[in-house]
Amino acid sequence: MSKLPLFCLLTLSLFANQAGAEDDEARLRALDQKCEVARAKRLAPIREEMARRCVAEKRYLANPEQDCRLEMSTYGDTFQGPRGAAIKGKFYDLPECLAAASAWKEWEASRPWKN
Repeated sequence: MSKLPLFCLLTLSLFANQAGAEDDEARLRALDQKCEVARAKRLAPIREEMARRCVAEKRYLANPEQDCRLEMSTYGDTFQGPRGAAIKGKFYDLPECLAAASAWKEWEASRPWKN
């Protein structure tokens, strides 16, 4: 009996697993995107109000509206603290973000080399 059919079967299985993993990762990235869209919706009015206050306080002289909007555009985002640790951004407790985080944890736990 030839080993060629067995080799072909194993090769097809390997490609199918890789395609499945790519589909999983695409699904997880889509969940991350939904989270970021939901966060952006929640942050937009807060950033707008903060920019309005910044302009009213006349913090910048040359281009106050543009400079204030730029300053506030990253409010609520994750950033690096003074000692290099990540400071988590706002609104990662939204349902879309919790679903994404849970899906990533399940995916990580399902990886055979991670267990």
